[in-house]
Amino acid sequence: MKKLILIAVLCISPFPVRAAQAENGIYERSQDTSAASIKTQDGQQVRLGERRTLQILKTEMFSQNNENTRFYLSVTIPYDPSLGPSSYILFVDGTAYRQGGSGSSQNETSSLSFYVAGDDRAQQVAKYFGISVRYRRHPGHQFQVSFIPAKQEFDTGEEVIVTLRITNVGANAVSFMQGGRNRAERGNQYVFSARYSGKQVEDVGSSYHFGGLASRRVLKPGDEFEDKVSVQKWFSFKDVGIYEIHGSYYLDFQDPEDSSYSLWRTIWEDYASADFTVTIKERPNK
Repeated sequence: MKKLILIAVLCISPFPVRAAQAENGIYERSQDTSAASIKTQDGQQVRLGERRTLQILKTEMFSQNNENTRFYLSVTIPYDPSLGPSSYILFVDGTAYRQGGSGSSQNETSSLSFYVAGDDRAQQVAKYFGISVRYRRHPGHQFQVSFIPAKQEFDTGEEVIVTLRITNVGANAVSFMQGGRNRAERGNQYVFSARYSGKQVEDVGSSYHFGGLASRRVLKPGDEFEDKVSVQKWFSFKDVGIYEIHGSYYLDFQDPEDSSYSLWRTIWEDYASADFTVTIKERPNK
């Protein structure tokens, strides 16, 4: 009786592998220069290693902008101390996505993150993992917004303090984050522009920041939110007269109903804005 012997030959091509040649899945990112090369969606050339069968505990995908054109995918796996921020490549329906970050939770789980551009690609990735995409939708907020100067007139050199007041005049509760842009010389959740005698006033500060602590604020219908800010950190107010100012406050909206939804996940971004004036008078001689 003759035996049938099958011989498998593995060929490694030095040329970039075409997207259609790879099977859907998560691959190791290889440092071996002889490994197949492939271009990711963001235009980076990477080496494709072995396809991995990971134990996936949880997968989520949600939009990163109001236009729903950029998406973030989080894949949770059992804790892996060797996991790096760019260990893997995700490949779905002919498109490769670089791992964009990693994290761990109390040595129990690890997470991989991938960024996806385009709704059509997001739908492909979501279908592969058997999940739905969390799109951003307008929360239906209705606010009355005002900036109220602490005084009718400020002396030259005096700190100019104004109070931001946001009143929920809608029928639904809303929530947003206060903070998150305050590790800086000023709270850059605020944006101010000013005109004096018809000319733009120079911004004397910097909008650069390193994030910062943030807390959730929930406004039920009729509730008010107030916060004080020194506009002196934006303008020097060195000339006497009236300054016409437009103030805005960045709103990172959260879902007030869904307690299981992580607070840092934004459902909508907007600004609460209003115009006001500040009057500067000459400091009286003592």
